[in-house]
Amino acid sequence: MSDLFIVTCEILLLGLLIVGAAFDIAKFRLPNWLTAATALLALPWLALSAPVWPDLGLHLAAGLLFLAVGILALRFDLMGGGDVKWLAALAIWVGLGLDLVRLLMLTGFAGGILAGIMLLLGRFGVTYGVQDGKRHLPYGVAIALAGLDFWFRRGHLGQQIAVLWG
Repeated sequence: MSDLFIVTCEILLLGLLIVGAAFDIAKFRLPNWLTAATALLALPWLALSAPVWPDLGLHLAAGLLFLAVGILALRFDLMGGGDVKWLAALAIWVGLGLDLVRLLMLTGFAGGILAGIMLLLGRFGVTYGVQDGKRHLPYGVAIALAGLDFWFRRGHLGQQIAVLWG
């Protein structure tokens, strides 16, 4: 029964990653319900798939750490508020450790590629993402891609799918 609940949480996370990326592409914002659902869904998944103590505390610490650093990035207009909150919510899933470093590095790498695409669009006169005279980056796409990496590598269902793909 717990395996079914774990897989259900993972399927819902996959849906949230897809919806979050699509929402950010369409509206250039990540709504609070997305962040809340991502963070809250991590709790039962962690409770069933990892020892509760100290793992739960370390996972919550990862979320708080990303939120604190993200607030600084927000203060200097380096990231949007939705991006900061969603990345912190995903950090709860990942926890403190090398996986968190990987999440951050993949998010940055995907964000860099996305920025390059946006620059190319601007060079060809495409106005996608231009609001108030500034070009905005749907960074939720980069966050979702890094989240998908975690989903395939650490999620029970993602690992099973990866085995099937070889």
